[in-house]
Amino acid sequence: MGEGGNKRKDAPAGGDGGAQGKKKKTGNSGKWMTPHQQAKMTASNDGMPQPGDVGIWITCARRQERRAAKEVAQLFDEYADKVYGIKVKDDVNSDDEDAEVDIEAAIQKEVEGIKSKDKGQDGEQRVFTVMKMGVDCLLFVKTKAPVEPVEFVRRICEDAKQCTDPRQGKTRYVNRFTPATVMGKATEQGVLELARTVLAPHFDLTGKKEKKKKEEEEKKKHDGEDAETKVEGVGATAPPPPPSGEDTTGQQPQQTEKGFTFAIRPTIRNHSAVKRDFIINEIAALINDDRHKVNLTKPDKVILIDIYQTVCSMTVVDSDWEELKRYNITELYNEAVKRGGAAMAEAEAEEKAKKAEEGGK
Repeated sequence: MGEGGNKRKDAPAGGDGGAQGKKKKTGNSGKWMTPHQQAKMTASNDGMPQPGDVGIWITCARRQERRAAKEVAQLFDEYADKVYGIKVKDDVNSDDEDAEVDIEAAIQKEVEGIKSKDKGQDGEQRVFTVMKMGVDCLLFVKTKAPVEPVEFVRRICEDAKQCTDPRQGKTRYVNRFTPATVMGKATEQGVLELARTVLAPHFDLTGKKEKKKKEEEEKKKHDGEDAETKVEGVGATAPPPPPSGEDTTGQQPQQTEKGFTFAIRPTIRNHSAVKRDFIINEIAALINDDRHKVNLTKPDKVILIDIYQTVCSMTVVDSDWEELKRYNITELYNEAVKRGGAAMAEAEAEEKAKKAEEGGK
C-alpha cells in the first residue's frame, strides 16, 4: 500500500479520525457546542421582530445574552401570573448534555422542544417569545394579548424600586426595558405612519405637517372640482353655501383640554437609512405645538423610538419613566439596596444612641 494509505490509517490517538461513527461537535465559528446549545442557537435565529409585532426591547450585560434571556423569561412568566393571572407550564425537557446520542437527531429534537415552549396547552400561542438579535447586549421579547408592554414593564420596575433586600433581586444580567407598542418599517414613510398610529391616543396630531398635508389634499380636491366645472360649462349650478357657523376646513375642532409637554427619544442600532434629525423633526411636526410644547427636562410624555435594522418600534410613556431610571431594572435595584442600607444604618445608630442614653441614667 502507498504512503498516502498509511497516513490515512495512522490518525493521531484521541483525534477525530480515531472515533469512526461519531460526528464532530462544532458550533458557532468552530467553537465546540453541545447538541442542546446548538439547538438553542438554531431556534433563537428562527424569529426576528416584524412590522405589526408588539413587545419589549431588553438590553443586558455584554456576552451575557443567553443568561439574560433565561432571566427575562422567568421574570416575565412570574409577572404574567401576578398582573394578568396567566399560568405558565413548567418546561420538562431534559438538559442532559453528556448523553452519547446521534447529534443531528438531538438537535432536531431540541429545536422542536424549544419551539413548543412558544405554545401553551391546546396548542395556543404563549404570550412571550424571547428573540436574540445577534448583536451584543440586545434582546427582544414578542408579547401577545393581554400583555400591554408599558403597563407590564412599569409594574416590574415599580416593584424593583421597592426591593431594598439584595437577596430578593430577580435579575443579574438584564439592564433596561423599552416597551414597543407596535412595530413598523424602518423607512421614513414607515416611521411617519407608525407615529400617526401610536401617537393619536395621546396627542393632537394637527401639527404643521398634518396641516400642510390637508392643505395639499384640499388643493387637489378644488383643482379637480374646477376642472369638472370647466368641462360641464358655464351653466352648471353652483352648490349652495354652507349653513352659518359650519366648519368647512376639514380640520379637527379646537380642543379645550390642556395639552401635554413632550420629548422625543430615538435610539438607532444597526441602521443608517433613517436619520435621527429626521425622526425628531418630522414627528414633532405632526404634533400641534399650540397645545403640546417640547420639554426636554421634565416632559409629561416621552416618545420612545427604537430602530433596529429593518424595523422601528414606538411607544409613549409617562413622566415616571425618568423616576424609574428609564426602566433600567439594575439601576433601580442598586438604588433601592442603597436606600435600604442607609435606612438600616440610621436605625442602628438610633438604637445605639438610645442604649447609650439609658446606660447613662
